[in-house]
Amino acid sequence: MSSGKTERLINLTMALMAAQRFITKSEIFRVVAGYSGNAESMERMFERDKDDLRNLGIAIEVGGLDPLFDDEPGYRIKQSDYALALENLSAAELSLLAVAAKTWQEATFTNAAQSALRKLRSLGIENDATKYIDAPIHISTKNEYFSEIWRATNSHQLIKFTYPNAKNNLEDRELEPYGIAAWRGFWYVVGNDVKKNAIRVFKIERIGDSCVAIGKTKAFVVPANFEITKHLIMLKDATPVPIILQVRKNCCKAIRLKGEMINSGAEWDEITFNESNRENLIAEILWYGADIKVIAPTELKNRVTSALKELVANG
Repeated sequence: MSSGKTERLINLTMALMAAQRFITKSEIFRVVAGYSGNAESMERMFERDKDDLRNLGIAIEVGGLDPLFDDEPGYRIKQSDYALALENLSAAELSLLAVAAKTWQEATFTNAAQSALRKLRSLGIENDATKYIDAPIHISTKNEYFSEIWRATNSHQLIKFTYPNAKNNLEDRELEPYGIAAWRGFWYVVGNDVKKNAIRVFKIERIGDSCVAIGKTKAFVVPANFEITKHLIMLKDATPVPIILQVRKNCCKAIRLKGEMINSGAEWDEITFNESNRENLIAEILWYGADIKVIAPTELKNRVTSALKELVANG
């Protein structure tokens, strides 16, 4: 599947999930980037896209905008039909899902994706972006070598990279990557450290300025008894810090689920929870924009303010 079609399917799914009513094909063609050409070609593209989404297990509901009239049919994706049951998934399946979640989350911030939501509002179609951002896994990485590590892990190819040692100096490491997984909001690669001949865990965000796949594919065999979770649970977590936020009424469902309400006002609710993953929390707060105010701690408030100033400066 081409990258253009993949992006169009993501944008279509977002629009159908976010819209709070059925939206017609003509409205879809106006708000979703990727549909072009004459009416017939866009019709064919849309029919193929519907089939592709349904083949992926995404149920598209068809209905009229007004039950009293036989008007043009509309389409939507119900949140309940899109939910995933995670309790029976294996560690490997969760890792694959986390990769998909990373791709999805990054896609929601593209200009095309944001444009679709703005256009929905311009057409008078109310929409709720939290319907697709409330995914159970919100993990991202800024490390440029993530894709290379992922490919090497899948093809059983060694990787060579630099990584901080106990004295925080970068040193060369050579690894047989057995698996990649998301844990406590961060990505880790786990495998056999060739020099030490032992299983080691590496936080991908800490990998230095060099990382390449080396040698042939299928260069090693992952031990049958290898379970990545056993190695990840041994990692020490950062100390959780109490967070207090003001959240606008009837908004920010995902962040409300993190804690408990300590004060309810006419326009704002005050909630509190403990959080150790500061980077992910900042990203989540920035996503909700004006619907969240940071009350405490001051350090978090200052970092969010600095991030907002940087976003404004960068346009």
